[in-house]
Amino acid sequence: MSQSPTDTATINLTLDGEGPPYQQIERAIRNKIQSGAWPPGHRLPTEEELAAHLGVSRSPLVKVFKNLVNAKVITRRRRHGTFVSERSDNHAVIGIIDIRETIESAEKDYSFEVLERRIVKGREFDVWPDVDPGERLLWLSLVHKANGAGEVFEERLIQISVIPEVENTSFRNDLPNEWLLARLPCTRLINTVRAALPERRVAHALGLSVGEPVLVSERRSFANDDAVTWVRLSFPGYRHEFTGEFNPLLPMEN
Repeated sequence: MSQSPTDTATINLTLDGEGPPYQQIERAIRNKIQSGAWPPGHRLPTEEELAAHLGVSRSPLVKVFKNLVNAKVITRRRRHGTFVSERSDNHAVIGIIDIRETIESAEKDYSFEVLERRIVKGREFDVWPDVDPGERLLWLSLVHKANGAGEVFEERLIQISVIPEVENTSFRNDLPNEWLLARLPCTRLINTVRAALPERRVAHALGLSVGEPVLVSERRSFANDDAVTWVRLSFPGYRHEFTGEFNPLLPMEN
């Protein structure tokens, strides 16, 4: 059974003009899925139909569909077509701490403040082995707040060559993690958790004395073969813990 043609006028997919065509197309499809316009089980237009609708060659579509399949956002069924996966949101959040949700689930008001934003070179940092010393990176530091008080201190590097539009994004209103996940898949991450004594600026932002320990989560995230971001989150050790569960009766997620 072959997939019947889709009226390209009903696709209604709009590109934002930021970055390479394949990134724009992938963002547009992800936005359709995340907004619920294309719910789980929805059949996507074919590569040919999308190419005709968007006025592009099939080449970027092939890459987009491959990325989305690898990230488990969409599923391909032979002779039937391509569909939004039944659990299309899980690929992006497994292993990633949602600080806003954690704070709001505790019935506290969430806010954040960007403390520093600048363009740097990879050679200025020895924490991210996945990028070349000459690569241009965006450096951010911000504090996540609960009821106006510092709750988590975030330090982040983003590789500009992978997502060029980040260079002109202030992040005054957009959380870096949410902004990145809306534009690129997280197909692999490396995460470590350790205890540490905070630097003075971290302790000040979190209302700690220099001798009070923090729990540090340090993560490197990838979109397919590209190193996208390095992030270090510092949590006051006396009021945070990390819990994980593995159930051998359930299938593992990537």
